[in-house]
Amino acid sequence: MKPSLAALMFFAALCAPPAQARLVLDESLDLGEQRSEAQFALAIDGEPKPPSLRSAFVMPGERIDIAARDLPPGAELVLQTSGAGVLETVAAAHWRWQAPDEPGLYPLVIYNRDNMSRQRLNVFVKKPFNARQSALDGYRIGHYEPHGLRGRASSAPPAGLVQVTRANQDVAVSEHFTLGQFLCHQQPDHWPKYVLLRPRLLEKLELLHAALADAGFDLDTITVMSGYRTPWYNADIGNTTVYSQHLFGSAADIFVDANGDGRMDDLNEDGAVDTADARWLADLVEAVVAEKPSLAGGMSVYPANSRHGPFVHIDVRGVRVRW
Repeated sequence: MKPSLAALMFFAALCAPPAQARLVLDESLDLGEQRSEAQFALAIDGEPKPPSLRSAFVMPGERIDIAARDLPPGAELVLQTSGAGVLETVAAAHWRWQAPDEPGLYPLVIYNRDNMSRQRLNVFVKKPFNARQSALDGYRIGHYEPHGLRGRASSAPPAGLVQVTRANQDVAVSEHFTLGQFLCHQQPDHWPKYVLLRPRLLEKLELLHAALADAGFDLDTITVMSGYRTPWYNADIGNTTVYSQHLFGSAADIFVDANGDGRMDDLNEDGAVDTADARWLADLVEAVVAEKPSLAGGMSVYPANSRHGPFVHIDVRGVRVRW
């Protein structure tokens, strides 16, 4: 009889050399949200993961490396999975997980038994997308340009898109943002939908959220007026820019709405809500990027019109652009 994955992982854990932290499979642990702040850091594929980020996006069959760093003395780590994918131990506090072939959400949780803290990583396996396709499951995508702008991979046609369902749209992709906040404003009653979302954009938004908190704003989130746009939708609303950062999950049009009225708040406290408030927010974005230049990108301030209040466009294209 073929042994189960749980049995194989248990045998591997018994045979592994002693280490400060071990990875074992424990299916008895629940898959709820993070209980307490984890007292260790994670690196994904060698890159440090900002503590506020809660997601990763991979293709079917893709492998990701997960390494725990800055461990407290005596830490005993347990990796909790949904039972899907292939898990292996690379070294002490370093593991590799191979995504399953089926698109969807596959949570991974690293749990420290010593102090009851944990970090959850919501891994989304994307659905492959062929550039010759114009739709996925009836959801209009349109057509990307065949090559990235000036040969850049960041604006090349995507190999896959994240499937969004009624069940996963409210899943956290970072501490203060959910997957559904970045959906394109098309086909509202159609499911599943599809989206692209770059982790660097989430990092920039989370740093901006922290800066707003430091400035005295108590916010659950920052309102994303427009996140991902399909090429079809981008053309349908009259945009002629075929390399818009919105098409690649790298941009968001945002405003601050602490009072819940659906429009920008009076951020500069001058008694009016106008473009000056969007400029105030843009100045704060500039301060965030000054602290972390790797998050540089485009930015522009937009005035109110009959359909919406003032807002700010931000993106993470990697170079500073203003218009």
